[in-house]
Amino acid sequence: MSAKSLAVATPSGRSRALLIDDAEYSTTVIRQGSPIPWTDTTMATTHFDQVRALLNPDALWVDMGRLFLAHTDSRPDLVTAMGARTRVGYPLRTLLTDSDVLAASREMMETVAKTARRQLLLHVPSPASWLATAHEIAGNPLSEVDADRADSASMYIAEWLGQLGSLPVALVLLDARNASLAETLADYTAVTNVSSHFGWTPAMWQDERIDTAQDHASIGLIGAGFWTGDTDAPVPDADVLVTTIPASASPERVLDQLAKLS
Repeated sequence: MSAKSLAVATPSGRSRALLIDDAEYSTTVIRQGSPIPWTDTTMATTHFDQVRALLNPDALWVDMGRLFLAHTDSRPDLVTAMGARTRVGYPLRTLLTDSDVLAASREMMETVAKTARRQLLLHVPSPASWLATAHEIAGNPLSEVDADRADSASMYIAEWLGQLGSLPVALVLLDARNASLAETLADYTAVTNVSSHFGWTPAMWQDERIDTAQDHASIGLIGAGFWTGDTDAPVPDADVLVTTIPASASPERVLDQLAKLS
């Protein structure tokens, strides 16, 4: 499965695949301000089925940063384990190799995908970002994340992705927008190799664009203004469209704008 497969035959029936970062919007509209129940398979399945019914995305957007944060928030023992060593990268590797988190998150994603009949988009912090965040959670913040440290973190992320091969993933989207150093998809061959092995599309989200390998589907960004009243917000010419619906968007306008993308 890949982003290209979505572009060839969209589950929604749209002319082009639409992938929606809905976490803030669905928290406001569906959850009425309550957090998304990432750690509860039954409740998460209900939530994502409601997302599919409301927005009809061509793949379900799974925010791995939020998912793992929900687990660390509920597992003080895991946070303690992450901080047990001062070695750079130890908190991230401890987090990604925790057997309970891996089993619970994999079960949740498998059930969500099967119930909603959609592939998944894994929205993953970039190696530099996730490395820094894990150290912050563990109470051992890093003064600097350089390219070598980020590369080591990418190995941990690749190992973790290797445990998710049974999932129907279309896209692995590394988010480098908040990273402390410049990152490119070419920097992380371990991640791209694992993704390609499973037939997933690897991509990297930069400030103004999403980069993919040349042989994969092109991905264009629709700005948040499209959903909040910017009448000039462009819809790019790309195989797959990615967008974030802000929490402030009105449900009526969102439905109207979704109809324009059909």
